[in-house]
Amino acid sequence: MKEQSKNVRVLVENREGEAGFNIYLEFSGRREYLMTHRRSGLLYGLLKDGASLSDMRRWKPSEIMIRAGKNPRNSCNRKLVNTVDHLLLVIDDYMMEMAV
Repeated sequence: MKEQSKNVRVLVENREGEAGFNIYLEFSGRREYLMTHRRSGLLYGLLKDGASLSDMRRWKPSEIMIRAGKNPRNSCNRKLVNTVDHLLLVIDDYMMEMAV
């Protein structure tokens, strides 16, 4: 699985006229749909320009909050950190399913 996650990027695309956005994985230029996520402006802002999967795995909670433009000391912002952690779990499950 390490070799697969080298050139993987996580991208988001706004769903025009509908609430939420789509999350895609890009494998060296090939895009694959992962899931639809409901309204989360912070997560969308964090991933709108794309993020490398290997970089996302290294993000610390304070770095996630700084990238989102929020105060890392505010305890109520833990929800975004948990959302990113859940997204990484979903990506891991998807990649394991692809490998089988």
